[in-house]
Amino acid sequence: MKFDAVMRRAAQVIAICTALYHVYIGFFGLMRPLANYAITLSLFMCLVFLYVPFKGKGKRITVFDACLAALSLVVGLYIVVNYPELSVRPTMVGELTNFEYGLGILAILLVLETTRRTIGWSLVCIAVLFLLYGYFGNHLPGMFSHSGFSSRDLVESMYVTPDGIHGTPIAVVATLVIQFVLFGAFLEASGAAKFFVDLSMSLMGRLRGAAGHIGNFAAALFGTMTGSPTASTVTVGSFSIPMMKKTGFKSIFTGAITSVSCTGAALMPPVMGTAAFLMAEMTGTSYIDICKAAIFPSVLYFLSCSLIVYFEASRTGIVGFKKEELPSFSKTIPISFQYIGPIGVLITLLIVGYSPAMCAVIASFLIFVASFFRKETRMNLSGLLKAFESTSKTSLSVATSCASAGIVVGIIILTGLGGKFASIVVLLSHQSLLMALFLTMIASLMLGMGMPLPVVYILTATLCGPAITTLGIPIIAAHLFLVYFACVSAVTPPVAVAAYAAAAIAEDNPMKIGFAAFRYAIAGFIIPYVMIYDQSILLEGGLVKVLIAVASCTLGVIALSSVVSRWLFTTLSFWEQALLFVGGILLIYPESVTSLIGLGCMAPVVYMNRRKKVALQRAVTMESIAL
Repeated sequence: MKFDAVMRRAAQVIAICTALYHVYIGFFGLMRPLANYAITLSLFMCLVFLYVPFKGKGKRITVFDACLAALSLVVGLYIVVNYPELSVRPTMVGELTNFEYGLGILAILLVLETTRRTIGWSLVCIAVLFLLYGYFGNHLPGMFSHSGFSSRDLVESMYVTPDGIHGTPIAVVATLVIQFVLFGAFLEASGAAKFFVDLSMSLMGRLRGAAGHIGNFAAALFGTMTGSPTASTVTVGSFSIPMMKKTGFKSIFTGAITSVSCTGAALMPPVMGTAAFLMAEMTGTSYIDICKAAIFPSVLYFLSCSLIVYFEASRTGIVGFKKEELPSFSKTIPISFQYIGPIGVLITLLIVGYSPAMCAVIASFLIFVASFFRKETRMNLSGLLKAFESTSKTSLSVATSCASAGIVVGIIILTGLGGKFASIVVLLSHQSLLMALFLTMIASLMLGMGMPLPVVYILTATLCGPAITTLGIPIIAAHLFLVYFACVSAVTPPVAVAAYAAAAIAEDNPMKIGFAAFRYAIAGFIIPYVMIYDQSILLEGGLVKVLIAVASCTLGVIALSSVVSRWLFTTLSFWEQALLFVGGILLIYPESVTSLIGLGCMAPVVYMNRRKKVALQRAVTMESIAL
């Protein structure tokens, strides 16, 4: 057997063992945290060198790749073997041995190389920049200066403490992300994706532009479980984009709206693509309170997606499916218990208070059991092993980028940059909340370019979170603001990864789809600001105030969706778009005065555009009579 074939088989075995190891962690918890995180990181780095060789994914595995994979295991094994000593050793007091110093440098280089292989240079450059700041920062002037650290200090902090590559980001992977990736893999292996499509078609197949609505609904159902905008786009887009193109939607629109809806799925409770659990850990807020706060903003986001589909279908004359073309809702519902049951158990266990990782593992097991209810969905041993391998392969980019993010977070903690950054943002904004939010948004979008959602949120929460909470913003509103922009970075050019994934399926220009997605995601850029200025949208406050906020924001989203579609009842003129945009912004900010002014801007446009449509219909009727 050739060397490459042996290594590929070894990669499969290691991938399956990696998934099983994290099933164990999810069910039984952590016994030795630093050692557990070292095992997680070593296994995933080893897999990266085997699944993504130096010559590129799918190319032949060389001896060089195999040696790097072996070294990845060695740097983790040292932490595991010496855990009793390392767990009680005080840091930065000169106890780092020369051997540990060499291993630490090797571990950092391996982390950076695996990150480069999985997501490219962006995060690698950021991590290297922060390492340089940690070493040379004492020479900088003003607030950016720190006391200075030697190379041994930096290596010790990064390698043998829980504040570097084995810090909070990789802990999130080991104790949360992988377990939910496993749940998503089991859903996919058991045929849940087809069920979500059938359910969506049976409910929404008769609507105008039905194929687009089906894609949006399936994205909301499936994407909230996976948590990855790119993975959801590939999965949902594989059926929704061809279906939309077949019914008459243009390829650029199909790719753009699919990536937008799949990106928003990570904002949809109850799972929110693990964002809810990350927020609970970072803020100390209960999971239920986070889901309650997130529900209406996510509904507004998907309302915007559906309206854009409806307006585009109206503009291009696309109708729904015929009844005989759709699956029967009555026949789909019995099948639903096969999947809704485990999902219901997952949500119930989360509400009761069990750890998210344990809930995901239990729900995955129930999905496996439920797959035997029907012959066509039954998971045999081969399917089970493929689900485990898929879990590890899907988690590669998240795990390695979280390790690099650990370098960034570790340097921020070591140098105290987080507090300084907050002071700098407040200083630059001149105590202006709007300017502070804008600067934080830009930082979130830049950090989010090409990186997984959990990584972006952890980085922005560490670096930017204090900057806006110091201005008196409620902690849930502040962190939801960060989550939203960490998420919509997936459809923000120039690195709109979800849109580019959709472009491959839509077979059209990635940049055009990226900029179209950026435009269609308008709700995702405006809603976070509303959360900050009025928490009624988070369902906080009196009932009357909340109801007014719900009604006002809904009208605002309708207006803004109409603007980006350039359609209401018929084509919108420039001044109609301008009035609707102003009215939409004012309505979506739920204050009495702004809502009334917004209605005043929106009402004449609705009236005139409706009259224009009636006039056009009358002209067409008269012309047909004349002919």
